[in-house]
Amino acid sequence: MSTQITDKIEALFGERQTTVAKDLKLNIRRLVDDSSLSKEEATLTVIAVAKSLEFTEVLGAAREAAVALDISSEIIQEAEENAAIMGMLNIYYRTRHFIESYDTTAKEDYGAAKLRMMSLANPVMGKERFEMLAFAVSCVNGCEMCVTSHEKALLAIGSTREKIHDLVRIAAVLKGLRSLHA
Repeated sequence: MSTQITDKIEALFGERQTTVAKDLKLNIRRLVDDSSLSKEEATLTVIAVAKSLEFTEVLGAAREAAVALDISSEIIQEAEENAAIMGMLNIYYRTRHFIESYDTTAKEDYGAAKLRMMSLANPVMGKERFEMLAFAVSCVNGCEMCVTSHEKALLAIGSTREKIHDLVRIAAVLKGLRSLHA
């Protein structure tokens, strides 16, 4: 059974029959339609990652799929906004990691982030789902500190490594599809 998301992606790349296009289309279909993630988890992940990648065509399809799955508008909005808060934090912590990797005194010199992050405390979608999206967006944004931090949080909550692996695969495939579409 295919979803609106994968049908939309198929329509976007239907004409393109290269080996790369076929691989990416088959990968996203398998990950969204038949992975360790629930349909809701996969759809919310696509929303957050597509927003982060500014992949508007897929974002629109994922929003429609979320509505069809009876996901509330507040949760859909929070999934999109996850890309914004994680974008801010990924830039900040990735930069701190770069600096601190060569300057051991930098951690004390810079101190606390002093960035408001209250949205992380009590997400509408629940902590596990928020962490899942934060992990996937952090993978796309390339922040090692955030990826490892969110992976650790997911494992502590009880998420499986299989789900974590599927989250990074969705992020990777969407990045590939976005590059192919650009």
